[in-house]
Amino acid sequence: MMTGFYMEMVDRNIGVYTWEEQEKLRNSRVAVCGLGGVGGYEAILCARMGIGSVTGIDFDTYEISNINRQMLATTHTVDKPKADAMQEVLEAINPDMEVNGRRARVDEDNVVELLSGHDVVLEAVDDMPTRVIIHRTARELGIPSVGMSGSPPTRGFVSTFMPGGIRYEDALNLPGAGRKLTDMELRQQIADIKKKRAWHSVNLGAPADWAQAYCDGKAGWIITPVRAHLLALFSFHEVVQLLSGRKPLAVAPKGILIDLARQTPVTVCEAPPGGWDYTTL
Repeated sequence: MMTGFYMEMVDRNIGVYTWEEQEKLRNSRVAVCGLGGVGGYEAILCARMGIGSVTGIDFDTYEISNINRQMLATTHTVDKPKADAMQEVLEAINPDMEVNGRRARVDEDNVVELLSGHDVVLEAVDDMPTRVIIHRTARELGIPSVGMSGSPPTRGFVSTFMPGGIRYEDALNLPGAGRKLTDMELRQQIADIKKKRAWHSVNLGAPADWAQAYCDGKAGWIITPVRAHLLALFSFHEVVQLLSGRKPLAVAPKGILIDLARQTPVTVCEAPPGGWDYTTL
């Protein structure tokens, strides 16, 4: 039952969405994997949109370098677990919402327990093997998942993976489809794709000294608030479309391509022949 607070909070949604669609959102459960620049904003958007239940999963704590883009990162949350910060902020935004902050690193041994019981999974993690684990398990559980990827200078990719549709690994031409990532050699092979993405980004304007430092483990992935928030917004839009019963923009193998260096910065595209090359996303 919608409370008076809830109805007043979401009132401006109505007209874009109907009350019947809003009720579907209120009865929905969303898992957000990763609470950084993309996932933290997605969790906030869930609260403001009136999603009924959110589980935010992250093992990490906030640090000063997060503040440039991560909406839950402030001088007050530095050194605080991201899951705990999310819990406090979302409960303050929407007291009618069920919020579950989980301090956990998603991996093969806990992913089923973490994702079970949700209606949609939002993937917002940096680690590429973990992305594979999340999308593969969501599919096995019969749960749609929304994936994203962002690269320097201002590029991004968003796609929605349905349980009966193309597999994440197949859509993105990743090695080892169907093999558990307890295979450390395969896990490293997938992780190393991000190093290739770093060098591809150099061709598009990213600094070569950064790419080398990243590959050497001496620098983090460069990202501004603009790119992080665009990825969060388009990923979250896919979720709202799914939960309200509408059609998402980019059901895989389609993808939403973001590139602020282009005259048309956002496009919904069919996959190229042979599928996407994750090195270039």
